Amino acid sequence: MSFSQGEPGAICVFSACGLISKATLRRPNSSGGTVTYEGRYEILSLSGSLMPADNGGSRAGCIVVSLADPDGRVLGGGMAGLLVAETPVQVVLGSFLPGNHKERPP
Repeated sequence: MSFSQGEPGAICVFSACGLISKATLRRPNSSGGTVTYEGRYEILSLSGSLMPADNGGSRAGCIVVSLADPDGRVLGGGMAGLLVAETPVQVVLGSFLPGNHKERPP
């Protein structure tokens, strides 16, 4: 998130790997609540995008994560808070300016 604050364009998260110790995710039902998982979890997948807000405020978008606990059980969902790293975490992302594209020559 701190990286995205210095970027004028959109941010796309392509993947990540590493271990985390805490994750806060949105509940999959319509209540709008969150659930926090604490323990040792491996990141299986991390992807999504954050687009700049029209009014210059915070970014809009969604980042989703899939995690595995030490027993191999998989959980995941939309991020509702920070992921807290337990080990170094590598994240592959890109940034681009929306609507700033060039036509490919025929």
